[in-house]
Amino acid sequence: MTLFRSTPRPIWRQTWLRLLLLSSCTAGLAIFIIPRVPSEWALTARRWVDSVTATPAGNNQVEVFHESDADSTESLRSIDTVGIIKPYIALTQLSNSLTERVLQKENATNSYNYAISLANQALALRAKGKGTELLQQERDLWQEAVYILESIHGDSVEYPKAQTKLEEYGTITTVVNHRINQEKSKFLIPIAAAKGNPNTVRIALCQLESDECRSFLGDVPPVSLASLVKLPLAVALMHQVTSGKASLDEQIYIDPSNFTENAQGAKIFVDKNYTLREVMVRMITESNNIATNQLIDYMGYDAINAALQAEGFKSTVIGHKLVGASTYPKSMGVGRNRSTAAELTQMMMRIYSFTKASDEEILNALVGQYDLDFGYRALVKEKPKIFWIGEKTGQNSSVIGSTVAFKVGEERYVMTVTIDKSANQSRLRQIIRDAARHVLEHGPLDQEQTVPKLASRLS
Repeated sequence: MTLFRSTPRPIWRQTWLRLLLLSSCTAGLAIFIIPRVPSEWALTARRWVDSVTATPAGNNQVEVFHESDADSTESLRSIDTVGIIKPYIALTQLSNSLTERVLQKENATNSYNYAISLANQALALRAKGKGTELLQQERDLWQEAVYILESIHGDSVEYPKAQTKLEEYGTITTVVNHRINQEKSKFLIPIAAAKGNPNTVRIALCQLESDECRSFLGDVPPVSLASLVKLPLAVALMHQVTSGKASLDEQIYIDPSNFTENAQGAKIFVDKNYTLREVMVRMITESNNIATNQLIDYMGYDAINAALQAEGFKSTVIGHKLVGASTYPKSMGVGRNRSTAAELTQMMMRIYSFTKASDEEILNALVGQYDLDFGYRALVKEKPKIFWIGEKTGQNSSVIGSTVAFKVGEERYVMTVTIDKSANQSRLRQIIRDAARHVLEHGPLDQEQTVPKLASRLS
């Protein structure tokens, strides 16, 4: 029986050689790392070694610490435990930071590629047709791609490419949205063409408390605003009031230089004082030209147009006063009164949504409108299915039009219709009536049906 191994172990398995190799590797690693370690780490390490060394130089005896040894206790308390672990915390933070950057880069690449994939899917939908449903699906894909590109961080290498694609996809989304609105607004084409040249007609129809609008040349300004200009003037005045630059209780003088012919029954007279509130209200309810001219003088063209711009109405400009039958006021102005059916409708939408506390002042004036020949007459016979709420009308030798609010079921709507070079009230009323009936038959704009409701068809 062999008690001892007769063959010696391989040299690489001998314990002393293992220790030698391990110590050599450790020394080499230390030579490589220590010069790169921050100086405060090295200082902390030295202090720790000094504080826990139990044997002074040249002494072979181990020092024992006792609770009664005040110096030793103080020495223990002086050990900086935070300093000891600080290098490890720093290394952990560095590791986490590097990991986070790697993941961020990977996520940015994945996000960019996914956005490109969505764009390709959107382009593939175009080959299937141009219906409203397909356009909406395409729009949703573009919007999702835009959202993903916006999430790519500015430090990512993908960021410059993402910004380029973001601009491109944003433009495409706007174009597709325009196509969707055109498809949804097709029902207005025969309505505009029913009794004359459709190219002279401007229509904008919107549902309150939603983003749904329909338009036929709604972004094209009519040749004139006539008395419709009084609506943006009221909006500009309320902007001045809410910003503290005017008070509705202020008394203002009606200068004789602002005289021009008014509609019968108008009660604002020159050379008299009225509150700003009464001047504004009579401008709307009576379609009062003298009140309009005085408000223009009171605010000034620059302040009026700055207020409208501040309210977000970029296409609306006030450039001149109003003329009645023949009398021109002084300081007539040299610009043009310009707006669009779309922006006039948006003004009415904001007023009827009570966006500002002062909107109630304009709303009360709109409800009290004296001229009921346009929108009111168009819808009064449609009760109880369609209710007229309020409106502002306008007519001169260049245009006829109205911006009218009405209710169908539980939903409220605002519609602006103008006809260039026309005095045909019957045609204007028919356009308003037909558009309102479309809403009645097809449901709310945000839930519009392609087939009329059975109950509506049978009634």
